[in-house]
Amino acid sequence: MTSWIKGASGVVALLLFVGLAWYVPARAGWFASDRAALVERYASAPSQFLKIDGIDVHVRVEGKGPPVLMLHGTGVNLHEWDPLVERLKPYYTIVRMDWPPYGLSGLDPKALYTTARAAELVGGVLDRLAISKIAVIATSNGSNVALQYASGHPERITAMAFSILPLERPSQTRAVDWKIRTMMAFNKAVLPDYHPKIFYKWVFQDTSHPGWDVPPYLTRMMYDQANLPGAVARQQSFLKSNAELFKTTDVGAIAGTIRAPVLLQWCERDTVIAQGAEASVRRFANTHVDLVRYPNVGHWPMWEIPDRFAQDIKTFLDRTVPAH
Repeated sequence: MTSWIKGASGVVALLLFVGLAWYVPARAGWFASDRAALVERYASAPSQFLKIDGIDVHVRVEGKGPPVLMLHGTGVNLHEWDPLVERLKPYYTIVRMDWPPYGLSGLDPKALYTTARAAELVGGVLDRLAISKIAVIATSNGSNVALQYASGHPERITAMAFSILPLERPSQTRAVDWKIRTMMAFNKAVLPDYHPKIFYKWVFQDTSHPGWDVPPYLTRMMYDQANLPGAVARQQSFLKSNAELFKTTDVGAIAGTIRAPVLLQWCERDTVIAQGAEASVRRFANTHVDLVRYPNVGHWPMWEIPDRFAQDIKTFLDRTVPAH
């Protein structure tokens, strides 16, 4: 018994030593991403940084033909759209941007991280690029940014396509993987500004269709950019603002202001969105909505089913977007 106790004590001591050896540098910020290295990795040509209202906004423009804006979702950045860009840029000029607080876009001197502010910056980018009319493809919270911008500038929007569309407060009852819940509780108590790379892989697995093999590139991209100094705090500021918006206003009502044709690509395996497909369609009371259903697709259709996803969008854009 004595030898067993000694052995167990040794294991506990080793685990504590390893944990402390990891905790101290993490707490000190040693694992934080180096911005210059990430710019080299994720912002090579044709990336550019446009100064919009004091913010260096990361923008990529590529392809040929009529312009199409792609707005990414929560926690990721413009590279979320890489598979779709490769399939559409022979036919359309693709404009992407990291809307703050995400990606490589710089600090907002106003420290204002909200949906309305992101939509304002979208307009600033389009103005700087001298684009008067554009189609918009958006997903997750990028859809809220797109709707916010389109409601104020309907004359500039030729068509809109949404894959993940939060018109109501995201589900508060979905069963989040226990590993994610445990890691979030640990980070909140101990390391609020850092999550290990495996955490982001779990997030992709938890929000996609079962059995999907998460590309390592996605995990690394999300880890790298979320661990820029101060990034987590800025993202939490946006999420807090967004949660308050859903609690205090009818966010989905903005869909009724849209008059451009809409494509809604409904991902049946996505468990984040609270409302159903039919309820979402009804919100667009002043335009026509094409509804496409994907029975076994989660929160990342551009990666889970890239060919089918791209073809459905191209078919829609070919029919609705005027020739350049």
